[in-house]
Amino acid sequence: MANLSEPARVFIVEDNDPDVFLVEEAMRSVGIAARMQRCYDGEEAIHLLSQIGESALPHVIIIDLNLPKVTGLQILKHVRALKHLDRVPVLILTSSQSKNDRALSLQLGADAYIPKPPTLPEFLSAVGSGLRALLERSGAQAGARLLQFEPPCVSLRSRRRTQKNRMLTHAGSEAFCNRRRMRSRLPGFGPARRSTGSRRKTILAL
Repeated sequence: MANLSEPARVFIVEDNDPDVFLVEEAMRSVGIAARMQRCYDGEEAIHLLSQIGESALPHVIIIDLNLPKVTGLQILKHVRALKHLDRVPVLILTSSQSKNDRALSLQLGADAYIPKPPTLPEFLSAVGSGLRALLERSGAQAGARLLQFEPPCVSLRSRRRTQKNRMLTHAGSEAFCNRRRMRSRLPGFGPARRSTGSRRKTILAL
């Protein structure tokens, strides 16, 4: 089980900057301090996860399904084939509502499947509670996988409001992304992060 009094090691494979920042906010909203290691594409993720040492194993792995070069399902299959990662919980966080994707995620060994909720409050609640649940049982023996965290159902009467909130969610995530970029350039916060070499690995300390 991960010790939630210490920063959790979170490995995320996501090519969309706003979604990464929203995941950070979701963890912060439920009191999870984390160090995040990010990969932008599936090829990079497979390389790094294959080379990672026992002392640096992540407490949880978050994978989007629609990624450049290698799909999220291929990454999941690779993770479950690696003995040293067998007990690391894997969360599929995706915009896909496909029943086939959900079924394949279960078959390949995902511990949780969360379709990206359409509004900011729903995103923070579903992702934050889902990650906390996985971290609390991190290290437990694999088995009985696939927790399903669904956003609240939306009635026809509230569809217009949901569409409006979806626009606000996108605008809010973009604004948060911009604030983080500006903040990194202010005195006292250090220089903006720059990618080095051919691999764009980013470590974020929350």
